[in-house]
Amino acid sequence: MIVISDSSVVVSALISPNGSIAGIFKEKSKLQFTAPSFLFEEIEKHYSKIAKVSPLNNKELKAQVAFYKSRIKIIDVLEIPEKHLQTAFKIVAGVDFNDIYFVALNRYKGYKIWTLDKKLINGVEAKGYKIFVTVNDLKKGLYKKRN
Repeated sequence: MIVISDSSVVVSALISPNGSIAGIFKEKSKLQFTAPSFLFEEIEKHYSKIAKVSPLNNKELKAQVAFYKSRIKIIDVLEIPEKHLQTAFKIVAGVDFNDIYFVALNRYKGYKIWTLDKKLINGVEAKGYKIFVTVNDLKKGLYKKRN
């Protein structure tokens, strides 16, 4: 199974390194993770805020970021075809344009998005798109690729 990891799940794993989200990343399973190329730029941009609330010291936190970089396959946003970006633009319109690349990657690859962003989930699902996977889905192995 492959899922698109959104920034919120990586931030959560860094803030709660012993929590269920970090556990899913660290678990030996058939789960694979992917994300658009700007994911870790976003983590770096908010690194000081993450460091303030994480129980990890700076060395440990940097090691965890390196672990997630090794665990998540990055796809360059320039590889996403324009038609998928245009579709994603329409899907996130009125919801959150910051998530356009996650949705475009979903449209391009067909993998569901793992996010904790309730506004994104509710806004996109209200438009009829069921493109998200939950922590419980991942724990239970219920994830299915869209048709």
